[in-house]
Amino acid sequence: MSSLIAELFATIHLLAGYAPPTVAPEVHRVPQAEIGERFCHTPCAIRAIYDPTLGVYLDEKLDVVNNIFDRSILLHELVHHVQAVRGRFDQGSSDCMRRNANEREAYSLQNRYLMEMNDARRVSMNGWAARCSEAEVPTPRKP
Repeated sequence: MSSLIAELFATIHLLAGYAPPTVAPEVHRVPQAEIGERFCHTPCAIRAIYDPTLGVYLDEKLDVVNNIFDRSILLHELVHHVQAVRGRFDQGSSDCMRRNANEREAYSLQNRYLMEMNDARRVSMNGWAARCSEAEVPTPRKP
């Protein structure tokens, strides 16, 4: 797993310019239900998550070695690690805005990775984006 993580950090460097971190996060392969219990506090569909103090939690059913899309999920979480290490969005106006900026960049890099790997699948953050105050995120109104 460590060589795959190093390879993904090199890819992140090529895609976004982030220097590989000196210390990689711990990667915990666990049942998806444990991720839900630990991070959602209820059953949820999250298959991977990054916590700056705990590392990456990855659904043990993801085949990050042989499946490009599953590997892109790990890449997405590793992007969050380099963002945290480099303080990429530390100066955002609010926690909500910083969280959304982190996710937008991670999804964008995940999609670029999938494109580079000639995988037609793409991911979108439309379904989860954190709703910030009305002043921070304009809500489109129906005509």
